[in-house]
Amino acid sequence: MTLVLTIDTDWAPQEATATVLDKVRALGTKVTVFFSEPSPLPYWPLLEVGAHPDLSRRSPPPDPGGPMSMATMDHDAQVLKEEGEILSQFKKAIPAADCARTHRFYWHSDLARVLSQSGFSHDSSMILPYLPGIKGFKVGRLTRWPVWASDHLHLARGFPLDRLKMPYFNEPGLKIFCFHVTYLYLNARSLADFNMIEKRLAQSGGQPQKGAGIWTLFELLAEKIALKHGGGRWLKELPESLILQNQKLKAD
Repeated sequence: MTLVLTIDTDWAPQEATATVLDKVRALGTKVTVFFSEPSPLPYWPLLEVGAHPDLSRRSPPPDPGGPMSMATMDHDAQVLKEEGEILSQFKKAIPAADCARTHRFYWHSDLARVLSQSGFSHDSSMILPYLPGIKGFKVGRLTRWPVWASDHLHLARGFPLDRLKMPYFNEPGLKIFCFHVTYLYLNARSLADFNMIEKRLAQSGGQPQKGAGIWTLFELLAEKIALKHGGGRWLKELPESLILQNQKLKAD
């Protein structure tokens, strides 16, 4: 089993993001943080920075009323052009970012090529929740690393927050966890807490929820990683053994 911790900043206030990342830094475990807004960008030796773009910002099709309006070559080309521009802006703003994760795991069949052309070598824009035996895989020059679990799904399925009890957790395979600054900042205990995010994050000096919550889960995973993997691993340094090897087709 290989555990990897990742965090999406989304568009949390800078104060909340800084508070969470300071707490993460103090744990002394490697973490990959996907930034939606790259400035100001923090740094510490155990931090791997990634890009977290929202690729839904694109031109509408010329005929938005028709069910086939998206299925035009001209519009597809425009979508790819705009996605490439967004990704290139992220790569320019965060030159050290080799890995990307699109907001809401957005994906389409041409995106691997667009990511590669924009300078990214790794991607984590896929989630395969609680499946055993997960590995990464190659799409052209891009290596894709599927997420195994997220804080949102953990709360939705009612899994414990004070111990590491999840389906197939101790089975072999890659287990990438996706956390969000907002859930960590609030130490969310249920999905109902999500409705409090805007209010609580806006409060000056607002305190996280008491008791076991998402931050508790993050700490438990960091402790597990420290025991099993030392300082942990970043996505870009995961070994080749965790990548599926394509089998050559045998001739008839």
